[in-house]
Amino acid sequence: MKAIDNKELQIISKVIIGSISTNGIYCFGEKRQTQLFYTPFQESVKQEEYIHLYLLVLAEETIENATNDICDKIKIKTQGRITTTLLIHQMQSLKKLCDDQKYFFWNIMQNADLLFQDANKPPYLIIDGIPKRNPKSTSLYVANRKNTISTIWNWVYNDDDISSSVEVKMCGLHQIVEQTCLALIRVFMGYTPNYFSLEHLFNLCAYFTTMTTDFFPHKTKQDQSLFKLLKQQPNTLRFSKANDVDYLYYELLEERCCKFKNQADELMRKELGKAEQIESVEGQTNVNK
Repeated sequence: MKAIDNKELQIISKVIIGSISTNGIYCFGEKRQTQLFYTPFQESVKQEEYIHLYLLVLAEETIENATNDICDKIKIKTQGRITTTLLIHQMQSLKKLCDDQKYFFWNIMQNADLLFQDANKPPYLIIDGIPKRNPKSTSLYVANRKNTISTIWNWVYNDDDISSSVEVKMCGLHQIVEQTCLALIRVFMGYTPNYFSLEHLFNLCAYFTTMTTDFFPHKTKQDQSLFKLLKQQPNTLRFSKANDVDYLYYELLEERCCKFKNQADELMRKELGKAEQIESVEGQTNVNK
């Protein structure tokens, strides 16, 4: 975290602690991006560095929409230089973790940068030995996500009725992408999110792959318009009207979603294969001892 000075870290911690009752803050990832700005009025080139942090926040209790609100506050307080992906979890929830989640939280609490810890109520995990990934549990989770994806996709892709609502089908695409992201995150991180905005899930996927930015970039105005349509939650249907969505945009998103889920399937298949092979080797090693 060399690119961030102590003052900025204090600002981030202060925003979080001032928003929820915080036991601990851990930084488990950092991405930096440099942008060059040219102007016709001066010879010098202005260079700006932007930082994205991945933070785990353990708290006594959580507040509705706290993740989004705190991320916005940090961005404003740092004048846009620092953005964050926040994983906010109640301390109480740490007592009910599956194997993968135990491994995820233990790994961060052991190896990540500690930004804040409540001296009176420090975070802790109740574990028996060092946690390990559970490929069988992960495979079952992925299978459940795939079943949901397949059900929605078969309806969306095979529905040729011209009277069908494009707005409803767009919500179907949203669910397909969301379920795919959840499966990817579980496979590669061992983590199961408790906050489900598409932007948040894309940021988590960006921790281990460029797939989300490859298929759903934000560079052009059209890219941004497409993502705005895709990220809409199903509850927007309460207020939607016919022809709210341009059919050409829908067709383009449908094609991207198809390619996204297919590539994700291949990535997960390979990663799960590696995990199962590691588990098999470790099991054989224990037998030979």
